[in-house]
Amino acid sequence: MNEIIESICSALGRKPPRLSLPVGPARTLVGLIEKGSNTIGLKPPVTKAVIDKYTEDIAVEGSFIQQELGFVPQYDLRTGWEETIREMQACGML
Repeated sequence: MNEIIESICSALGRKPPRLSLPVGPARTLVGLIEKGSNTIGLKPPVTKAVIDKYTEDIAVEGSFIQQELGFVPQYDLRTGWEETIREMQACGML
C-alpha cells in the first residue's frame, strides 16, 4: 500500500503523507465512528470493512499470466500512475 501511495503522490507532484496510524487503533476509532453514526441514523463516512479491505495483505505474482498469455506489462507501478494522472488531468478530472 505504501508503494502505491508513494507512486500516486509522485505522479501528482506531492510528498507522501508523513502521518501513519497503526491499523489496530485506526480500526477501533473507525468502529466507534461507525457505531455512533448508525446510532443516530447516519451512514458512516468510513467503516471497519473499508479499513480491512485497504489493509489486507495480498501479494500478486504476475509471471504465470505473462507466460500463459504472452502478456508483457507496458508500465511499472510508478509510470502507470503518472500516465493515469496525466489522462485524468487532460479529461478535467483533476
